[in-house]
Amino acid sequence: MRSPSPTLSDSELLDSLDEAGFDLATDRERRIEALQREIRQVKDLRDSEYGKVVTFIDEKKLIERMSNEKYCLIHFVHPDFARCAIMDQRLAEIAPAHPHTLFLRANVSDVPFLVAKMAVQVLPCVLAFVNGKAVDRLIGFEELGDTDKFSAKMLEFRLRQSGVLPSDLSLASNISSSLLAGTKQSRGAGGSRSGSDDSGDEDEKMRRKTGGAGAGSSRRGKVGIRNGFAGEGSDDDY
Repeated sequence: MRSPSPTLSDSELLDSLDEAGFDLATDRERRIEALQREIRQVKDLRDSEYGKVVTFIDEKKLIERMSNEKYCLIHFVHPDFARCAIMDQRLAEIAPAHPHTLFLRANVSDVPFLVAKMAVQVLPCVLAFVNGKAVDRLIGFEELGDTDKFSAKMLEFRLRQSGVLPSDLSLASNISSSLLAGTKQSRGAGGSRSGSDDSGDEDEKMRRKTGGAGAGSSRRGKVGIRNGFAGEGSDDDY
């Protein structure tokens, strides 16, 4: 059997493929079927708890869900705190681009045991879990430029430092982000994709903006409670 050569003409190359038993039509159908399976999986995710921020009010069910999840983020919120609403919106923007990570939300009044166990004292507070273990926490906006106007991309970059937003998994990572749009979460769905293709220079710029934030760099909380509608530049004690 002849081996394809760079000098072969188009017709000779096709003849060589025929001799090797290569079926272009069958190969094309196989690739289309594989792509269709991926697309179906992504669409199924849109109807599940992934790709959006899900609210839990039952503390026991929340703990069970967190314990059985490989990658999980939980946002502790207070309905009267303005910065919690801002964090909620940014999380909703990045959730559709990370279908392997479960994004959860819980009102602090609904989960008193978790609040005490995880020492949640300042809101907004986002905890990152990998394989059921807490690996990082993001408290307030200090690591996000200490401004209410931080971008979803900046938040995504910060959370990626924890390893809770895997970017090297096959499902959806090679599918157009438009397929992930239209989730049932409020505005912001269909936001930016994972920054896995960002250049080193862009990562360095983002690292400077976040103050070199990374796992374990969050500050301690304070005791007490303040007005949740405080102006820009202040987080809310819980």
